[in-house]
Amino acid sequence: MAKKRKKGFIVFIIVIFLIVFATLILLFDIGGMRQLAYSFLGKDSGRKATASKTVVEVELEKEKEFIESEKTKLQALRTDLENYKAQLDSRAKDLDEKESLLQVKEQELERLTQDLTAQFEDLMEIVKICENMNGEEAAAILSQMEDTEKVILIFKNLKKEKSAEILGLMNPEDAANILSQLY
Repeated sequence: MAKKRKKGFIVFIIVIFLIVFATLILLFDIGGMRQLAYSFLGKDSGRKATASKTVVEVELEKEKEFIESEKTKLQALRTDLENYKAQLDSRAKDLDEKESLLQVKEQELERLTQDLTAQFEDLMEIVKICENMNGEEAAAILSQMEDTEKVILIFKNLKKEKSAEILGLMNPEDAANILSQLY
């Protein structure tokens, strides 16, 4: 009987220890056991769950607002980027047009340079011919030319002595006209 009593006492101590241990766990809410115990017993679970839901809903609402705010910012950035791209495309198009126009102008300039070079070479050939002619023949030929500007250019490129000789042999009116335009 003493053994039964001893066993009963040990069981009693263990039960008391478990009750004290469980009370301490619930009292200090170790590992969230208080909430678990309440939900197991069915006490106050509706109110706590509602409160928890509300906190979760508030957090979700904040996240939703943050996401919407970020979406708005991203949309504004997208619009800005599209505007910048349109501006760059427009500028690139303008540059292409200007480059094409510049190429056309360069080609025209090259053509004009070639034309002027050819005309100058022709003029210098005429000047050489006039310098090698006798004065009377050169005066007669230059008097008959209708392109006065060309005659003036020929005189500008002739040696001074040859110009003086030819002008002296020309009709005085023609010589005066050429001299007035020459200098």
